[in-house]
Amino acid sequence: MAVEQRQEVVQLEVDKILVPEERVTSVYDEELEAELEASIRQHGILQPLQVALTDGQYILIDGLHRLRVAKKLGMKTVPAIVKPITEDQLLITNLIMNRQRGRSNPAQEALILKKLVDEYGYDFNKAAEMLGMSQATADKYYKIASNCSERVLDMMGRGMVSVGCAYWLSYLEDKQKQDELLEYIIKWGYTVEQCKSAVMSLVTPQAETPYIIMPTGEPKPRPIPVYPCGKEVDPTDVVVIQFDRTVWTTVEQALKQLCQEGFFYGEASPTQEWEEVEAAEEAAEQPQPQPQQPQQQPQARRDWFLEKL
Repeated sequence: MAVEQRQEVVQLEVDKILVPEERVTSVYDEELEAELEASIRQHGILQPLQVALTDGQYILIDGLHRLRVAKKLGMKTVPAIVKPITEDQLLITNLIMNRQRGRSNPAQEALILKKLVDEYGYDFNKAAEMLGMSQATADKYYKIASNCSERVLDMMGRGMVSVGCAYWLSYLEDKQKQDELLEYIIKWGYTVEQCKSAVMSLVTPQAETPYIIMPTGEPKPRPIPVYPCGKEVDPTDVVVIQFDRTVWTTVEQALKQLCQEGFFYGEASPTQEWEEVEAAEEAAEQPQPQPQQPQQQPQARRDWFLEKL
């Protein structure tokens, strides 16, 4: 039976352990750290920190909360296991360890992917594979890390904005506009589709999107145009009536009922059409010397309108 090699634990000075900016770790938890502080105060640090030795510097791999508590309690040294690895290997190891704990930070993962490709010269597909990312995810993360503002990345890391929303924000070249739209996204809880509509309305104003962004930033479903005259008209002459989608079925039934009663067809106004129907009915009641064909309703126009519904 193979004996597992025991890793040597050494005592390292707290002030010599550096925390990398591109670390992938959970969002700082004050409650967790308070519990950890009480335990370390009583029992000391039982689980050693993991530290990388890179170019003569000790860089933290695992144990951020333990290191913070040690500094808070004034400890001079902490137990640690030192691993001689390169900085790029450190980034990959740190990401994988924290992802396995379910504590990954998508913003930091995006920044690590970009750093591996841009600074360490990794092939893009190889870097994505080593980080366990699909091609589609890696493409999104790289675009987010390259184009998004620091605030967008921060809110993405905190879970205040989704990866999908951050991806669409990356299409805005002006980072100030990203931050302005970000406030609306957080305030109104935009979906990814609503984020896409908001960005497209800024990038391509003439594009017809499923949502309209109100002056307050609230996204509203694009209203459904109604043509009560029964014919195509110039868009500038169309009166747009906006209904909430939850009541559209009721409105649709009411419109169909009006169509069946003769209100919405032809080119005349509803009042004029109704007067013509009444006149036709009165004429039909008078005795006629010869049988006549009953007056035909403009069924084609009525059917056209019903089809538009």
